[in-house]
Amino acid sequence: MESSLRIVAITNCPAGIAHTYMVAEALEQKARSLGHTIKVETQGSSGVENRLSSEEIAAADYVILATGRGLSGDDRARFAGKKVYEIAISQALKNIDQIFSELPTNSQLFAADSGVKLGKQEVQSGSVMSHLMAGVSAALPFVIGGGILVALANMLVQFGLPYTDMSKGAPSFTWVVESIGYLGFTFMIPIMGAYIASSIADKPAFAPAFLVCYLANDKALLGTQSGAGFLGAVVLGLAIGYFVFWFRKVRLGKALQPLLGSMLIPFVTLLVFGVLTYYVIGPVMSDLMGGLLHFLNTIPPSMKFAAAFLVGAMLAFDMGGPINKTAWFFASHCWKTHL
Repeated sequence: MESSLRIVAITNCPAGIAHTYMVAEALEQKARSLGHTIKVETQGSSGVENRLSSEEIAAADYVILATGRGLSGDDRARFAGKKVYEIAISQALKNIDQIFSELPTNSQLFAADSGVKLGKQEVQSGSVMSHLMAGVSAALPFVIGGGILVALANMLVQFGLPYTDMSKGAPSFTWVVESIGYLGFTFMIPIMGAYIASSIADKPAFAPAFLVCYLANDKALLGTQSGAGFLGAVVLGLAIGYFVFWFRKVRLGKALQPLLGSMLIPFVTLLVFGVLTYYVIGPVMSDLMGGLLHFLNTIPPSMKFAAAFLVGAMLAFDMGGPINKTAWFFASHCWKTHL
């Protein structure tokens, strides 16, 4: 490898709490030990820190992208034409030496548009898993914040504070805290679906996916026994995301093209998927989710230990990766439904 390289990097993970900063620190330490200069932009739970400037990116010899929830279209566009080394955040921490040794041989010329080729290298597009992780990452603060408030309300009741809901007069403080907490669980599903869709097709997909996923998870609106839950968020988020991704490529002429992203895409997408969700997708996904919850409610006592062991093993399997987040999100949804 050439001596004294200039390197820039981005790190992010689904939760944005641990791996984002651990990998950033490891990259900085390794680069310094090799005599390279490096700047790492972290996209964690506190937002973007140490943001890379366009000048720093232009001057860099290599770009390292260690991501667990993918990058937005705007982020990817920043590195067009650069030599980029991509690695999953879950693999980066245990392969720091390999990252630097493979920079000259495994870095690829990069473009924001996954259909573009630069030189002889074909640019890799975002994977479905990276889009799912973007949705999970966005939903986590809703689950965490809401869950802590619900737990706090229950703890206060255990200590003797009264619990009175609105049907019995003026609501108590514990009821108010619990209700605010359950708002987090209410909105985690539409937020998850919206961020999955926007990870695929950017901002035009966000609002339609949010509204349609809210509809799919509202059993009163659908007239079903249960909401579509996180299964509905995954299916609708992906479907709406790829639909809008295709829709954005439509060319309507100079006069109408400016209206495509702000008016036509939200209107058409919401109409098409709203109707489909009400009559088809919502009821089907609600039945699937209801069947799954019924199975868990009626599981024989002898099998509960095995089920708990399976979920625990999934949580510990991949150091905060996709399997961990899937199990964690599923368990949180079961908590929301009082399972």
